Amino acid sequence: MEKHFKFQFSIVIFLMILIGCSSIFFLSNIYVTTKNMYEHPYTVSNKLKEIKILVHQINLDSVSITAREVAAIGKKDGLNRKALHIIQARYLGDKADVETVERLYDKWLTDRLYDDIGDQDEKELFEQLLQAIAVLSDFADNKAAELYNSAKSDVIFYASCIGLTLLFASISSIILLLKTLNGLRAMTDDSKQYRHIIDQNVMITAIGDDGIIFDISNELSRYLSVAKKDLLGNSLKNVFFSDDDQFKEMWQQVKSGATWHGDVQVVAGQDAQWLGVDVLPMQSGNYRYSGFRLLAQDITSRKSLEKISITDTLTGLLNRRTLTEIIERTSKLSSRNNTPITIGIFDVDYFKQYNDTYGHMAGDKVLTRLASLISKMLARPDDYVFRIGGEEFCFIFNSKTLDDSKVYLEKIRTSVRDMCIKHEGSTVDEYVTISIGALFLDGNNVVDSTVLLSVADDNLYRAKEKRNCTVQTEHSAIMD
Repeated sequence: MEKHFKFQFSIVIFLMILIGCSSIFFLSNIYVTTKNMYEHPYTVSNKLKEIKILVHQINLDSVSITAREVAAIGKKDGLNRKALHIIQARYLGDKADVETVERLYDKWLTDRLYDDIGDQDEKELFEQLLQAIAVLSDFADNKAAELYNSAKSDVIFYASCIGLTLLFASISSIILLLKTLNGLRAMTDDSKQYRHIIDQNVMITAIGDDGIIFDISNELSRYLSVAKKDLLGNSLKNVFFSDDDQFKEMWQQVKSGATWHGDVQVVAGQDAQWLGVDVLPMQSGNYRYSGFRLLAQDITSRKSLEKISITDTLTGLLNRRTLTEIIERTSKLSSRNNTPITIGIFDVDYFKQYNDTYGHMAGDKVLTRLASLISKMLARPDDYVFRIGGEEFCFIFNSKTLDDSKVYLEKIRTSVRDMCIKHEGSTVDEYVTISIGALFLDGNNVVDSTVLLSVADDNLYRAKEKRNCTVQTEHSAIMD
């Protein structure tokens, strides 16, 4: 459509230019014709009339010649000769006719002034002169009429040409306008259809500079199981971001003009769902940022698969795959917020003997009960529990002081023994027990995750030398 519009618009512009150029050309031709009409036939006709009048006056003045009449005749004669000179230059007919008038005029004037006045020859010359002047005058008048008729015909022709061109240009403009209006109407209909498709199939929302939602697609409102009218006027944070730190990171980034991408967990009806979210700053016509657009897609299935890939199938705890990453992140947060953390590894004492005595199914039940107990004891948002292999587990929790950390580690150890799971193969207790190796990180420095795990594992090795006990060191001891 755009190509056709450009082509038709170019035709209209070309016609307008053609009309302008043609008008200038036609007016120039009319001007030249009119100029010729006034400079030639009209000038000649007027000068001939002047000569005719002056000839009659000379004829009357020469009846009785006095000094005064001689001067007047001389003056009029000068005017006649000047007029004849102009006629000679402007006359468009045969120049011999002008020469005839000059010759007759000279002969008549000589006879009139120096020969007998009123004789037959002088009268005949006078009549011949007037007749010759009349011939020139008739030719000039006819020529003027001819130029006038030519100019008139040109005006009609040029006006017709301009009129037809204008008519064609007007018709083309109307056709172009109608096509443009039809095209715009079709584009508007397409735009409405696209908006409807987007509204019904794409999860998108529009947010103002103040973080308030002012438009949201029906698809997204259906996904959230909230009426559209109840979402409008709500804040972006309340609807999509339960994590304050994540919202602050996103808001700071999009306010700087960058696009933010992340995964957010939202409550859709009674269920918690995951959305992959892109928040894009929008630019107005003057390239200033004006609000934001949030594009979302359901990634709950992907998150479920990810959870399966990072979850131990027996206990439901996190597996070793995410251990290094979480320890690294927790260590950085500990240093940034100056909050101490405890990293521990524990092992079930004489677990091989337990499996040999009671069977592997019973051993799996022990591991499941252990996972359930530790998960309940470490259930805060920033607590983590991992099964890192066989009967070996790892955990992370916040603790204000080293003493608080030791107390809680002992509570974990004793809570396991207090489950009173019979273990006849153990040499340290009649029930299942664990050995714990732990590290207290004071939050003053960021330590590599490999180092942290290595220290905790060394402490576990020392604890297993005694069994059913806890060995813990502090980060400062590592530095020393």
